Amino acid sequence: MSESDAARLRGLTRMRRIALSLLVFAAIVYVATRDRDGFLGYVNAGAEASMVGAIADWFAVTALFRHPLRLPIPHTAIIPNRKQALGESLQEFVADNFLNEQVVRERIESVGVSRRVGAWLADERHSCRVVGEASRALADGLRYVKEEDVAAVVREALIPKLLEEHLSPMVGHLLAEIVDDHAHTGLVDLATVELHRWLVDNQREITALVGERAPWWTPQWLDERVSSRLHAEIIEWVAEIRDHPDHHARMAFDRLLIKLAHDLQHDEATRERAERLK
Repeated sequence: MSESDAARLRGLTRMRRIALSLLVFAAIVYVATRDRDGFLGYVNAGAEASMVGAIADWFAVTALFRHPLRLPIPHTAIIPNRKQALGESLQEFVADNFLNEQVVRERIESVGVSRRVGAWLADERHSCRVVGEASRALADGLRYVKEEDVAAVVREALIPKLLEEHLSPMVGHLLAEIVDDHAHTGLVDLATVELHRWLVDNQREITALVGERAPWWTPQWLDERVSSRLHAEIIEWVAEIRDHPDHHARMAFDRLLIKLAHDLQHDEATRERAERLK
């Protein structure tokens, strides 16, 4: 028996002794004040009620776990005799009221977990803290990963599995879901923003590249004018794509992705090329 169990047993024994002492005390008071009038009559009635209540409580609690005085009284020893039925009833109650899918879904939706998490992350202090803690933990974890262990996992687990699996249908289905949900638009927005910024910041490199590709017989002033004009047109075109979600270039890119997703799932030639590339 553990120390905590022994302590609980001592506490239970002490409480039983106190309860029995109070019952004996009530019985003594009842006998001493029997057939008395006046104030002692009220004391006698109180002692009698105390004894009745104590015996009733003792019988009720005892009847849950065993037969009182070892007498086979009906509807006693309820828990030992009906523990299976009680367990099944408790299981049904918990499953119906706490583990039911609809109940769990309603309670999670009422709490608004995603809304609260989103609002918390919308605060720049919280988002910076999450990124900082996560990057620090990831860096600490990667310091303990050996290069040969990573190579062994890639060589012995990942590559053989990739070679066995036909990934084209799965990739095509995933790509179709991404396009259908417009989940790729954020990537397109990021690409156009960064491309526009790079074009604006690197005009000299672009004009120099165009000048190198120009014919040897064209004058330098013409090459500079053509390269500057070309640079300005490219910047304007990228800005239009960036600022207009319904730009024809975006629509063409969406159609290309939709066709690629369809071909990866249903076109045999495309699937074979994807498998060779894999």
